[in-house]
Amino acid sequence: MLLAFLGLTIAPPSAGQDFPVPFDGLATDMAMNALHSSMLNSMLEQNDDEPATETRAAVETGYAASAAVSAQAQRQFIAFVRETSGAAGAEAVELEFRKASPSQIWAGMVAGDGLRPGDAVDAVAGYWMLNWIIANRAHETDFDTRPILIQARLALSQNGGFRALTEAQRQELSEVLMMNFLIQQAVYSDAVAKGNEPMQAALADAAVARFRNEAGVDLRAITVTDRGFASR
Repeated sequence: MLLAFLGLTIAPPSAGQDFPVPFDGLATDMAMNALHSSMLNSMLEQNDDEPATETRAAVETGYAASAAVSAQAQRQFIAFVRETSGAAGAEAVELEFRKASPSQIWAGMVAGDGLRPGDAVDAVAGYWMLNWIIANRAHETDFDTRPILIQARLALSQNGGFRALTEAQRQELSEVLMMNFLIQQAVYSDAVAKGNEPMQAALADAAVARFRNEAGVDLRAITVTDRGFASR
């Protein structure tokens, strides 16, 4: 599940430390910012009386995973962890990624929620859902993930920046989001397991700040409905 406790031996960050998404090496940062805006717009434009329904967009969101792209994304990510959390944190993450690839770890955690690797929709939706859970400390809240997957597919289909991505860029975008998901989930789950209220609060505030900066959306001002995310 999205907040199943993950056995990553990652040292928790200092209170309030954030984990932004590093897109060095690919021009996907602009696409990601526009994607967040598309998600926000889809929330605001929904008909409040109609549940989300699947409409398959004529936009390619999937990818066939390349080992070379995965290796590049992992190198960049581990370098980022080393820079922000120190050598010990980077070594711990690298050790876990040697045991199983990040996409395999991620897939094992989210399979029960209907998410799969190989499609950017699932990676984007999972990233939004996890950050909403952390921001609202809603780790005991159950909800249907399908409307959010539908919402994410619509957002991607409407996003010019995403449509311009190559297959390799769709893969890297997805796998970087997965790796951020794993770090954020591991640290938050550790705080929950230890009953560390100050750390939970700090991580919640960090998630709010991250999405306010990236998307201009307040994760505490939206909720999960049968239409996906919607304003409270």
